[in-house]
Amino acid sequence: MKKTAIYNIANNTISLFKNKINIAIFFVALVLFFGLFSFFYGLFTIPIPGGVLGFYRMVPPTSFEIFYMIFSVIVSALIMTITIQATKIKTEGNIKGKKISAIGLATGIFGSICPACLGINFLAFGNVFTAQLAFLIPYIFWIQIGGIILLSIGLYFVAKSAYEKKCISCVIDKKVKPSPKKEEKENVANPKIAWLALIVLIIFVYQITAIFGQNTKTDSNSNSVKNMLTIGNGQKINMDNIIESVIPKAGFETNVKWNGVVTKMVKTGVLNPKKLENILMKKYKQKMKPEWRDILEGKNSNLSINNDNAVFMMYLLWTFAKSNQNQILSDSPFAKYFKNYNMGVGKAGYGNTRLLSLTPTQQKKAKYVAENASRPCCNNTTAQPDCSHGYSALGLVELMASQNFTKQEMFDTFVEFNSFWFPQTYVKNALYFKLAKGQNWDKVDKELIAGKEYSSLSGAYKVKNYLKSNFGI
Repeated sequence: MKKTAIYNIANNTISLFKNKINIAIFFVALVLFFGLFSFFYGLFTIPIPGGVLGFYRMVPPTSFEIFYMIFSVIVSALIMTITIQATKIKTEGNIKGKKISAIGLATGIFGSICPACLGINFLAFGNVFTAQLAFLIPYIFWIQIGGIILLSIGLYFVAKSAYEKKCISCVIDKKVKPSPKKEEKENVANPKIAWLALIVLIIFVYQITAIFGQNTKTDSNSNSVKNMLTIGNGQKINMDNIIESVIPKAGFETNVKWNGVVTKMVKTGVLNPKKLENILMKKYKQKMKPEWRDILEGKNSNLSINNDNAVFMMYLLWTFAKSNQNQILSDSPFAKYFKNYNMGVGKAGYGNTRLLSLTPTQQKKAKYVAENASRPCCNNTTAQPDCSHGYSALGLVELMASQNFTKQEMFDTFVEFNSFWFPQTYVKNALYFKLAKGQNWDKVDKELIAGKEYSSLSGAYKVKNYLKSNFGI
């Protein structure tokens, strides 16, 4: 495209702001889009009955994210202003670039809202919802770049459309029509822009395809036959043995007791056995087992975890931790967002029922373990519970601390329970230590495994990427 054509489009766009109405439209749009993007970036929340609506960020925005937000806000406001102006000039609504602008805005918002990459969690009515978008972690930068490119292309088309249809401020004489040759030359640029948009789309589709394709891709470095994994150096790994060491069929039986906690939950209304049974049946298609009823009726049995009771145990520990008065919960950055946390198995509440008391020594131990035990679902520590498993892990930690288990025993049990809640993560961790470190799973330090390096969302991704890059797994 000739430089003069770009200059004319830019000059025509600038001339729009000679009109006070357009200036007003631009600033209104600027405020609206700034509010929209800053809301998605978790810079503020909206108070509603029962809590707040919005996003909570665990980490502040990076410099690039701030640039990305400001760029998206300004370009989106420009597109809206020019589109409104062009529509006033020619009301048929056939304005070039509107679709690309809409796609660009949608991509821009998606790039800002991705919880896996920005560390944000959706808050609504006293609950936290975290999307499982870990697979997008390595691609968020390209998603954001795609948003910038698509918004830029959309702005160009809208501005060009406004220029060709004449401006209301009459910078270009309405009677003067561009010659066919000039119009033809200017339109030569359209295929170039279209090709650029197509290239961006192809790259994006390729990246997404690669994500889902990696699960079925056959790599020359490894070969799995009848659960025997053979890597490049000829070493054979029995996957059945790896899986059995992480999530044994018999599960894990602990020495941790309920010690009346479940009875207190039922008596105080924190837990309603009928409501729990209804949720298990409707949501998980699980019937209440006799041994589960015994626990609900007050039997002081040992805590255990296996494939059958993983959901039941999650709900019991979740209910306990979200209701029990404890400084770990009240100090959590999420505490201020909860008013009446209702998970559907009993009365609403948040840290407002004394179910279990800890001594200062026990509290210190519980806090240490909670702050150093992460979860692969939300990338937060157990001291920052923001989902069902976060609360469940906190409940387990508090119970064990009250019974004077050692820190090492608490980390060991934490990993055992999380292995049944997130089996894929910990099986891959075990495989990583076997292949990269030459260590069997039972010899690996579980405090190390419980930490951010292996039990967080980002840590789990690094292990997954290492296994794929080095062993084709």
